[in-house]
Amino acid sequence: MSSRSELIDSIKKHQLYLNQKPGGVRMQKRNCNLSRIKMSKISLKEAVLPGANFIQASARDVCFDFCDLFGANFVEADLENSTFERADLRGANMARSSLRHANLNGIDLRAGIMVVLEGARERTVKRETDMSNTDLEGAMMWGANMAGANMSGSRLAHTDMSDANMFAVNLEGADLTGCKMNGAKLRNANLKGAKLAGTELVGADLSGANLRNVDLQDVDLSQANTSYSIGGGTPTAPLVDDIRELVNGHSTWLATGGKTGMPMIAAGRDLSGMDFSGMDLSGAVFDKCILRGTLFVDTILAMCSMREADMHKIRMNGAVLDGVRMAGSDCSEGVFQGVHFGGVDQRDKKGEKTGVVWNADLSDVNFEQADLRNSVFDEAKMKGANLTKANVAGVAFGATDLSETELEGANVGLILNGYIPGKR
Repeated sequence: MSSRSELIDSIKKHQLYLNQKPGGVRMQKRNCNLSRIKMSKISLKEAVLPGANFIQASARDVCFDFCDLFGANFVEADLENSTFERADLRGANMARSSLRHANLNGIDLRAGIMVVLEGARERTVKRETDMSNTDLEGAMMWGANMAGANMSGSRLAHTDMSDANMFAVNLEGADLTGCKMNGAKLRNANLKGAKLAGTELVGADLSGANLRNVDLQDVDLSQANTSYSIGGGTPTAPLVDDIRELVNGHSTWLATGGKTGMPMIAAGRDLSGMDFSGMDLSGAVFDKCILRGTLFVDTILAMCSMREADMHKIRMNGAVLDGVRMAGSDCSEGVFQGVHFGGVDQRDKKGEKTGVVWNADLSDVNFEQADLRNSVFDEAKMKGANLTKANVAGVAFGATDLSETELEGANVGLILNGYIPGKR
């Protein structure tokens, strides 16, 4: 690895390269350590710096245009007024950095696909771009590609993100006050709890977006596409009186440890399009229910029974499904982004763990064309499950046995971990 003095010399030679002067050499360094470096008003345009470490660096008014910064680390870096036009920042970590008034037009912030060695075997790993809690106030991000990036809690007030690709971006709790997002592609984005006052959204695509807990009073959505969005678009069917009574009784049952109230048993009911988002329905029974298009966003469904249910196009983003029993259900084209299919420790009458774990049972479940991105399967039972053409990017299968699972056409090359039979 190059020493700090060698890296500084490379930066100087890069300035000569850009100015076409004798002795100039384009800077090309992999995994170089520039942490805590202080520099300003210089240009690293077109430099090749994949994996570079800029942790806590001070790099104000620096030009990173057209740079290869794949997988770079800018955690807590001061990058105010710097430019990153058309830079490749796939898989970069920019958490808690300051990019106030920076120019990020055309930047690529998609997830990066890296090849890692495990013993003698190679496997691909998807690394999400992390811009959580980043200060981007007043930045220019016109036409940027931020698909799938984590920008939760970021300060983006008065930022121009017009025509940006923000498919499935995580903007939970972000400050988007006064932003220009005209023409932005925000399909399936998570804007839960975001501040949108005064944001321009003319021609924006918010279809399938999560707008729960967003104050839309001062937001004009009249020229935006909000179809199938949660909390701000097409209304879901209200809970009918007897289902509301079942939910209330179930809440009492959980709160009193089963002393009063009754567990929710809705077996065989048609609950299509209803919204159960954010509720705790642990232990409820939905066997053989019709749940087409039903919303269970951020719902706790631990130890629920949902066997042989019609769950076509169901939405369960962020739901907790530990110990769930879903054997034989049709979940085709459903959305299960960030869902946890974990296990539940069984306990005896004294509350002590018995050593037995009740794992999620997904036997014979049809997940064809389902969106399972970034979900976790913790040794779930998957015998006979059908994941044909499912989106499994970023999924953690861990030690789950997939030997009798159909994965034809699924993008298994993008999983986070796990063993795919037949893949080397």
